[in-house]
Amino acid sequence: MTHKKTPASNVQPVQPEITDAVILRFLQILEDVRKEDLSCGDMYERLDEFVEAEIKEGKDAKVLTPLIREHLNMCSDCCDEYEALLDVIEHADDEADSKGTN
Repeated sequence: MTHKKTPASNVQPVQPEITDAVILRFLQILEDVRKEDLSCGDMYERLDEFVEAEIKEGKDAKVLTPLIREHLNMCSDCCDEYEALLDVIEHADDEADSKGTN
């Protein structure tokens, strides 16, 4: 009996078996990521500090609070709130500067 050789292109790679330990580890990683997420409520509590750090103190708030920046990138409602607060503070600063020079 002669065995035919199959071309390498027909050979399917063997997929490693996904063990329960791998699945549990993956679920743990997902859970840890969720713990670090900010809710919109958390955002509203910290948004003024974030804007102050960005505007008043000249600090890079993205470095100080990466979770806030990440949330703003994903949540349009909070981003709108952030931009409105930023506009108010910048306008108030401009107004204060113009009154100080008169």
